[in-house]
Amino acid sequence: MAHRMRLHHSIPALLAVALLPAAGSAQEIKVEKVAVAKLDPAQPRLYAVDIAINHIVDGRAYVLNPETLEMMGLIGTGFAGLFYAPKDRGEVYVATTYYPKLTRGDRSDWLEVYDTATLELKREIRLTPKRAQALNYRPLMQGSADGRFVFVQNATPATSISVVDLKTNRQSGEIPNPGCYGIYPSATNPSVFSTLCGDGAMRTYVLDKSAGKATQKASAKFFDADKDALFSHAERDGDTLWFASFTGNLYRVSIAGETAALEEKIPLADGIEGDWRPGGYQTHAFDAKAGIMYLLMHKGGAEGSHKNPGEEIWAFDVKAKKLLGRSPTPPATSLTILGGDKPALFAVNPVEATVIRFDVEAGGTVREAKSAKVGEAVLQLEAK
Repeated sequence: MAHRMRLHHSIPALLAVALLPAAGSAQEIKVEKVAVAKLDPAQPRLYAVDIAINHIVDGRAYVLNPETLEMMGLIGTGFAGLFYAPKDRGEVYVATTYYPKLTRGDRSDWLEVYDTATLELKREIRLTPKRAQALNYRPLMQGSADGRFVFVQNATPATSISVVDLKTNRQSGEIPNPGCYGIYPSATNPSVFSTLCGDGAMRTYVLDKSAGKATQKASAKFFDADKDALFSHAERDGDTLWFASFTGNLYRVSIAGETAALEEKIPLADGIEGDWRPGGYQTHAFDAKAGIMYLLMHKGGAEGSHKNPGEEIWAFDVKAKKLLGRSPTPPATSLTILGGDKPALFAVNPVEATVIRFDVEAGGTVREAKSAKVGEAVLQLEAK
């Protein structure tokens, strides 16, 4: 018994000896300094906006190097936050919602303004708590031609558009757009925007001087929402909008006038076997310089297949109305392009949760160059 007691008391002593530093081996640990690195404003970047569906209160926008797909930074987007990145500004915008108990409590909505060099929050502007808590579609938040206003889609489910004046840092108005969804600002007039409506038309709104109210005028009906619905995603070239339809048409729509007007409807897959149709979320990307539309297409298209991932990327010459190339792709639901002398396409593979870079080759074909694991449920891509 005595022996066992001696052994018991010797354990702390042995541990103490073992934990003593060897003579002369102690080193002073330097205190790390936390700092914010700056990104080069001239550095192209790819924003990959992740709704984080498994923990939706904690969305994020990944800032990627478009050449390597390496992460350069991260912006929190909160609860199903909407994201808007202008091409020529030093800011990006997030419209989001917060609850004091994460998923419950008194709701507050905010437009957050982030610096593109540091990714730090610069300021936040209170929004009417009605903004659409939706998947990340580009038309749900857009900016005016001069950068003064940000327009945010609301849905309660009644639809309206919040107008935020960045000059005064306040919401200046709420414009009802019943039966319509999505925001398509004029490229020339900062007080004008259009919206896409379920009756087959578009409405054009003109803000008053206070930016608190607006007059509106509806276009003629130019599509049938039952027979050939349009994806809300639109690629633009100035005041020309390009919509893809569920059954496989391209609609060229001008919003330059008092009302929107259909200029052309182009079938994509005439004479091609397999019932090919567009599918996904961000379904097409336009290289305006080359006049080539790239589309995510899937085979065996039918009623209800409009969210099917793309199996091929089609390159379509919109002027010649000619299919230039068809390139296989892993399953892909979102597509965007980084233009320039050597344009590159980027797509989201929702099955593998990856972002893919494609290099554009002669003749309109594309070749997968690299891919990287990014987030969990990326839906929106913005290349700047």
